[in-house]
Amino acid sequence: MSRKLLIIVAGVTVLTGASGAAAIFVGRDVLLGPSTETVSGTACTTVTTVRLDRDGQHWLRKYVRSDAKDGEVRIKTALRVAGAVSNAEEADLYQVIMLDAAGPVYRADMRGRAIGAEVLFARDPSAIPGMSAPFVARYTDGKPAGNGEFYGERKELSLDEIKTIVTAMTEREDCIDPNAVAEADKSGGHGDAKTEEGGHEAPADGHASADKADEGSHEVASSGH
Repeated sequence: MSRKLLIIVAGVTVLTGASGAAAIFVGRDVLLGPSTETVSGTACTTVTTVRLDRDGQHWLRKYVRSDAKDGEVRIKTALRVAGAVSNAEEADLYQVIMLDAAGPVYRADMRGRAIGAEVLFARDPSAIPGMSAPFVARYTDGKPAGNGEFYGERKELSLDEIKTIVTAMTEREDCIDPNAVAEADKSGGHGDAKTEEGGHEAPADGHASADKADEGSHEVASSGH
């Protein structure tokens, strides 16, 4: 082995022996692989799930919370949850709306700037008014304000970007549903997992539209009307 090669090998050994230095010079992903948060989003909690019947179609709208401060992490989380829900329940349209942990409590307020990320999925988009592709995925860039509202730039992913994210995911878990856990505890595991936020909210109406502040062809897919 040449002297030059020995010096290079010795340098790599020193770097890998000190994890902090190695992470700086080589990169965390190279040494440890991409983090779960980066690839599959992050942990989230279910707020409520609304099931609507529209002209013979079944639409499922799920509101979730996360303390993710990065917009890309939020949209990856919403995509992961949309996939998990579509695998667990049959619907013509699936919609996941992600709120900040400090966001609104009442469903009527979960719209406009309260939305940090949103995903729409339909196996047959031609059957859904306003949809031309199976997925719509958009998020607000930047960190949320103290009240949980988002004021950054609105970004929409291309289908290629969505495919890349979904294909790379290593985890496919849904959000934690505290209401379902509570019901299971009360009934010994036989409780109904439907989650109409404490049972006090009426079904979604026009005031709960996820796209009120979002002009475009997808508004009908988010509207309670």
